[in-house]
Amino acid sequence: MGRILFQKYEMIEQLGQGGAGRVFLAKDKNLNRLVAVKEQTVQENADLCREVELLKELKHPGLPEVYDFFREEESDYLVMEYVDGISLRKYLKKNERVPETLAVKWALELCEILIYLHNCKPAIIYRDLKPENIMIRPDGSIKLIDLGAALRCGFGAGREQLCMGTPGYTPKEQWQGTRGDKNWDIYGLGAVLHEMLTGENPMLPPYERRPLREYDRGLPSGLERIVERCTSESPMDRYQSAEQLKDALCHPGRAGNLPQICWQLKRVIVGVSFLLAVLSLVLPLWKGVPEKEIPFPFLKLPLNLLGVWIFLRCMLLGGAHRGKKRAGYFLQKQEKKIWLTGKKFSGLYVLLVFLLGGVCGMQLPAGNVVYAGKNEDKLWVEMRDEQGRKLLLQDGAVYKPEVSVRFELPVLRLPEEEIRLQMVAEGQDGNIYYSRVFLIDGGEKK
Repeated sequence: MGRILFQKYEMIEQLGQGGAGRVFLAKDKNLNRLVAVKEQTVQENADLCREVELLKELKHPGLPEVYDFFREEESDYLVMEYVDGISLRKYLKKNERVPETLAVKWALELCEILIYLHNCKPAIIYRDLKPENIMIRPDGSIKLIDLGAALRCGFGAGREQLCMGTPGYTPKEQWQGTRGDKNWDIYGLGAVLHEMLTGENPMLPPYERRPLREYDRGLPSGLERIVERCTSESPMDRYQSAEQLKDALCHPGRAGNLPQICWQLKRVIVGVSFLLAVLSLVLPLWKGVPEKEIPFPFLKLPLNLLGVWIFLRCMLLGGAHRGKKRAGYFLQKQEKKIWLTGKKFSGLYVLLVFLLGGVCGMQLPAGNVVYAGKNEDKLWVEMRDEQGRKLLLQDGAVYKPEVSVRFELPVLRLPEEEIRLQMVAEGQDGNIYYSRVFLIDGGEKK
């Protein structure tokens, strides 16, 4: 570029541009070193002045150092340490995910930076923790850049009225309240850690954050619990300090031990109940059952125990994934008009529980949920996800499959004559798409 600022900073290239101004790479001709120069017009320099106010007092290896601040013509310029490396956003675009060990290491470094900021007098709330603001240096360490959104808790009501942050990385109360909270940064760190481990950007569709082990069953349950606690909707359920979060990351097993023990205990209870049901059936047969006691009262105890096993199986282990509240969750809500059965054939378990409990009249909680093919005069079609779980959808509901979706035609529901089956799809652009034609012979149903 060749432009000289303040008679000593030679502009080389523009590094980035945003709502807070432009950032340039420059060379300090007097000290022969590379620097980052942040430019902002005088009319919009409130954030830049606040950033200078913060940075000039901070000394931490995870934060950029301030070298100079000056005004030239109609703009203000902040000269900072140039951080060589790439942003975490660029790293994720190239590698999709961060290896577990490295992600935890970087999360611990972020904890150290937050501990330093939060322990300042008054405390500094960063407010905009996201991959774009995290730089990865060539030696593998990280630096947190751009403190334009940072908030001193002692600035007063006038400063705190300004809401800043990035959707997906900030809790909802950050956009509603005016007084800063360290919890905001805890939420942001949890969101960043989740994205590092899963590669899912919360600012892109489907705009959701599911438990870690739904993306990768190889990730520790303790780490999943840490992320869930960080990103809890309730501020009281999150870690109350960066020190607590750091301790949890150093000992992730502590966060996962109790849920894991509870899960194993539930499995033991269900297993024992099933074993008792089997023994109550087999042992009398082994010893010999009088003819007058067959089938009853011989089957009374086995059937009762089988009913208990089915009930415990549904209540204790009924649910699609670990780490979620399972008790009573026969259906998992995916979207306002979509319900997903928790496990394959779980609908059979639920039906048996309803029959045993005498509650057949209960309605599903989804309102007007209907099965495809509910009417007898229509072809019976069932829709399942890639794991074989049945989907219950309202008419017009939008389902976004992760990998694939499967349509099943039960043989017993097919007409006996040969039918021609062809799928027809209509795109949003109005185009019609046809599948191959399949011939299916219903044959005689037994």
